[in-house]
Amino acid sequence: MMEVMGLHLPGTSFVNPGTEMREALTRYATEQAIRNTEPGGDYRPFFKQIDERAIVNAVVGLLASGGSTNHTMHLIAMAAAAGITLTWDDFTDLSAVTPSLMQVYPNGQADINHFQAAGGMSYLFRELLGAGLLHGDIPTVFGTDLTAYTQEPFLEDGKVVWHEGPEKALMKTFFALSLSPSHQRVV
Repeated sequence: MMEVMGLHLPGTSFVNPGTEMREALTRYATEQAIRNTEPGGDYRPFFKQIDERAIVNAVVGLLASGGSTNHTMHLIAMAAAAGITLTWDDFTDLSAVTPSLMQVYPNGQADINHFQAAGGMSYLFRELLGAGLLHGDIPTVFGTDLTAYTQEPFLEDGKVVWHEGPEKALMKTFFALSLSPSHQRVV
């Protein structure tokens, strides 16, 4: 949810701890947080990042990923903290147009490592943005809009760089379906 709201760096939600990549991403995120301050030159206060579009994106991300039902309560509380009323009816309305795209536990046999290997968040973003199911124009902590979130982080010479993620699911077993441009489900 946090990545779909633009509050994480692209592709960083499920990077394993204790790895060189996680350490490099932590350094990059710290530097980015400093850049996102007024003295850092690119002031991005939280209250300007979280609006109705970001909350809708979080709900769509939750529904598409089959995430925890506990997140529904967390989202309602987060929305309220931002002065936004989110109701169970909103979840129902959005679930009518948001397909379940992932077969990851508890909605399937795969775990999050399988999801990452199949294309991860960059592929999920590509599908949801391409189908018009996310507000791609929200501000992000990365300093871009959500279109940059179709990228994945890589280490090059000890520095984090981003490259476009896969355009197709690498292991279709773990993605329940893809979306066609007309928003129809296809296998």
